[in-house]
Amino acid sequence: MTRARCLRSFLVLALTVGLLTGCGHGGADQEATATPEPIPTTALTLADVPGATTQAAYRGIRVEVLCNSLENSVRFAALQSDPFHTVTVEYEVGDATVHETLALGLFTKRPNLRFAGIADDIASCDGNNEEVQFWSEGPLESGRGTFHATVGLPDTLAGFTMTSTGEDGTGHHIERIYAAVTTNNGEHPGIIVLTTVSNTDQPASPAPLDLLDTALQRANAALDPTAITTDIRPHTTPHPANTTGQG
Repeated sequence: MTRARCLRSFLVLALTVGLLTGCGHGGADQEATATPEPIPTTALTLADVPGATTQAAYRGIRVEVLCNSLENSVRFAALQSDPFHTVTVEYEVGDATVHETLALGLFTKRPNLRFAGIADDIASCDGNNEEVQFWSEGPLESGRGTFHATVGLPDTLAGFTMTSTGEDGTGHHIERIYAAVTTNNGEHPGIIVLTTVSNTDQPASPAPLDLLDTALQRANAALDPTAITTDIRPHTTPHPANTTGQG
């Protein structure tokens, strides 16, 4: 009896450790030393990003803010899509880097829950001091800074800005938007994440919103005005929408 109880306790402990390892920040699709992937045909081209000199694709989100389950929402959504993980394309632009993360063609009837979770996490972290991690070809970098939710965005978008400082004093200004989209004439929901990271404490150019229209065109996608709802009803095909909703 005692031996059986010990065995059960060990199995529970092993399972718990496994779950914590798989669900921790960074996740299974993040690598400190990345292996390049093919650049998706749905991604921005090098010419689409003003000032960009290089372009490369990697697995994962690459710049991850440890705000609740914010990035996990994108990662878990990508598990229901092709190629079953997030792909980020990086563009070097002078003293900054532009990132486009794609999770398109999601096989789920309730994508609104995923995007609503992103919006809720951003709102809950507004004003907090948060950690950010950078995955690059070198060692993992991290920093901390004040997280600011971006106000005034259309319901199809959510975003934030953050200026972080690393242990070595290195600063980065991060600006990111998450766009809820559909592809295949509204049949498949998806998420496009656009991020600009400068190597200073000042915003970089181009800003994520500057690239959104072109990103939608390349992905043959439209913004999904139904995605922000927290209803758990099945996804309904939206009418085509203009990108940022700004005149």
